[in-house]
This record gives sequence, C-alpha cells and structure tokens, in this order.
Amino acid sequence: MHRVDAVGNSLGVHRELAEGIGSLSRWHKGVHQKKTETHRKIVEGSRKACQEFGRCSGISPEFARRFAKGIGKLTGNMSGDCQKKTIGLVVRMLEAAGLTGVTS
Repeated sequence: MHRVDAVGNSLGVHRELAEGIGSLSRWHKGVHQKKTETHRKIVEGSRKACQEFGRCSGISPEFARRFAKGIGKLTGNMSGDCQKKTIGLVVRMLEAAGLTGVTS
C-alpha cells in the first residue's frame, strides 16, 4: 500500500514538474526581452543626451558616439541589480545636468 501511494504521488509530481518547466521557458523569454529593451533604451537615451549636450557644450560628435557605446557595453556586462542601479544613476545624472527633457 505504501508503494502504491508513492506511485500515485509521483504522477502528480511529474505533471506539476512538466507544467513548471513549460512556464520556465516563457519566463526566460520575458526576462531576455526585458533586458534587450532596457539595453536599447539606455543606448538610445545616451546617444540622444550626448547629441543634446554636444550642441550646447561644443563636445565633438566622436566623443558622444564613444560615450554612448561605452555606456551600452557597461550595462550589457552587468548583473540585473547592478544594471538597474547604474541605469538609475545615469538617468539622475542626466536629469540633474538638464541634458534630457524627461523627468521621472
């Protein structure tokens, strides 16, 4: 009887495990998509900020391109928590310097 209970329970566990594995792949796709979108927003925002900053400060377009590329590389190599903190810091710095028209 004890063995029958173990077999019955293992079928339920197997089904729940299969459902969990299926949802894990959807979760992974969502995380990957969010990371890609965040990276794109940072790079585009950095480029825009550099262009606006260059207009009022005389910074060369080459410097602005290198800066935007560097920020993109920096955020792409970070873990999620550190990346979020860096994104927030960059946004606050740009807002404080008046380089963007966007406020949080």
